[in-house]
Amino acid sequence: MAEADNSLYRLRERPVIPGRAATGGSGFTGTATDLVESFYRARRLRDDAFGGIANQFREPTWDILLDLYLAAAKGRPVSVSSACIGSGAPQTTAIRHLALLENAGLVVRTPNPMDNRAGIVTLTEDAIRRVDDWARRVRSVWKADTALPGDPVL
Repeated sequence: MAEADNSLYRLRERPVIPGRAATGGSGFTGTATDLVESFYRARRLRDDAFGGIANQFREPTWDILLDLYLAAAKGRPVSVSSACIGSGAPQTTAIRHLALLENAGLVVRTPNPMDNRAGIVTLTEDAIRRVDDWARRVRSVWKADTALPGDPVL
């Protein structure tokens, strides 16, 4: 039941919380939002398609990074607990992976101006640049016109 609750939460809009979008304070500078959103949604579809075994496919660090990128694109800071939910992993696992991103200089935790008990997690400018670069590379090899079994023949 908790997994179903997390899936529903991930699909809802997050509340807008005042904060800064990235460490430079210049706002979101990413350019690959549509492609990243497609990949993030595709990962959720994969979870749905494979059911219980999908837990073995988890990449919490990557899911957190993509989730934070999309939140930054929408101007929505993300709480630590929401980032954990966005990872699709148990909270203790997600916090560990969030710490990996923080130690790598890809995310920054700041106090929530509306609730000092909760922290806000944002991507650094370097993280945004790296996701943009990854998306450009993926787009260059993406073959959207490749037919798949079951596709209609045109």
